[in-house]
Amino acid sequence: MDRIELYLDIVPIPILLAGVAAAIVVYLAVPARYRLVIALSIVPIWLTIGRLPDLGIISQAAKVSSAMVFFLVGLGAFLHPGPRRQLPTLVWLYLIMACVMFLYVFQVQDRMLAMILRLQWLMVVFAAIMLIRTVVTFQDLQRIINGLAFGCFLALLLPLSGLILFPGEAFLRGAGRFQPYGVNSNQIGMLFALSIPLLYYKAISTRAVSLKPVILGAVGLSLGMALLTGSRQTLLAILMVGIPIVFKLSRRPVITLVALAVGFGAITYVVGLAENTAFERFTELETNRFEVWGAYTRDVYSQRPLFGLLGVNSEMAFRSSVVGAHPHSAYFNLMYMGGLSLFVPMMILLFTSLSCAFRTWRMRNFIGADPFLISILGMLLVAMYTQGIFNQVVYWPTYTWSMVHVILSVFFISIGTDLKQQDPAWVIPDLEAEEVWDDEGEWDDETTWDEYDETVVQGY
Repeated sequence: MDRIELYLDIVPIPILLAGVAAAIVVYLAVPARYRLVIALSIVPIWLTIGRLPDLGIISQAAKVSSAMVFFLVGLGAFLHPGPRRQLPTLVWLYLIMACVMFLYVFQVQDRMLAMILRLQWLMVVFAAIMLIRTVVTFQDLQRIINGLAFGCFLALLLPLSGLILFPGEAFLRGAGRFQPYGVNSNQIGMLFALSIPLLYYKAISTRAVSLKPVILGAVGLSLGMALLTGSRQTLLAILMVGIPIVFKLSRRPVITLVALAVGFGAITYVVGLAENTAFERFTELETNRFEVWGAYTRDVYSQRPLFGLLGVNSEMAFRSSVVGAHPHSAYFNLMYMGGLSLFVPMMILLFTSLSCAFRTWRMRNFIGADPFLISILGMLLVAMYTQGIFNQVVYWPTYTWSMVHVILSVFFISIGTDLKQQDPAWVIPDLEAEEVWDDEGEWDDETTWDEYDETVVQGY
């Protein structure tokens, strides 16, 4: 029986729809100014629950209803009060391709699973686009970071509880890899790779001094659990997003000492809970991915180079029967599903995102946002695309990682395009600043706050 059919037997469709309707009603009852942060906080928690099969029916319910949390983010952003950012035309290619993807998998053998995942991806794209339309000021961007960071903080309690409460069952037998509540080690690793940069940024930027060691402790716990997974993909992503953090620490010795002390204590605690670890995997480079990629290139793409699975009813949506294995790469998976007709548009979005991220990073000191946050978000996007070479997560809509990817992509395309057309100082203005940028990129002390507010906020 198909996995989704099994889940729907456990969580019947009428109950699922009733639950979704109730959630939407409750959500709409929340004051508008709180909706968006609440919805963003729910995403990492709900998607993490959906990846923990040993939690039983609650995990299965989370898995089949994950499109709902994306929809709530998009709905909250759509209803959010305030001005809207005008998005570049290219951004809407995400939405067009998300709709086209349904056609590629319409006749595959596991159509129900494939169609549900396409619906989830459509909701991811809808949520990301609606969300970035609300980013008119730096405070709007911080609201997104706050919601995701808080959600990641709470989501970390799930694998941590498995490590503390069930240490004997939290590791893959014979391999020593961390797999709390039965989750795949590589899959839970994406939560840690996302949590570390977001939580570290909140730790150094929060004004509540008492919260700094708590958040830094969470960063240390994340790194410790990431090491226990033995996931090389997770470690690669963490090392990449850690580059701007290392540069930042090198300039702030006091924060560095505090972060190292708290982080080392948390890591030591987590590692001490494990009897056997898989640290030796980090030194091994053996993989069968190259053989799998060669087989797909030789035996699959050569047969269906343009439209992939379009009109094909003899194949599974995510694994070729000829190769007998998943492509283990987001980009090879795109080629398998839609051929060049899907791969080329998605690569246009990818390279435009990276180009705009680089342009934004170069101008990070002049756009009104925190330069350090821009560096973190830019490197996070690079890490996501790099990690996509080795697995499918970046385009797989059951991870917070994939949703954040689309958010960052739309954000950088929007900001990078604006940088071509207007003064950098007006791209993401900081409403908490007491001055405002002039045409030369310097602070203009003569501009009044009322003029600033009218020009920036009402001008969108």
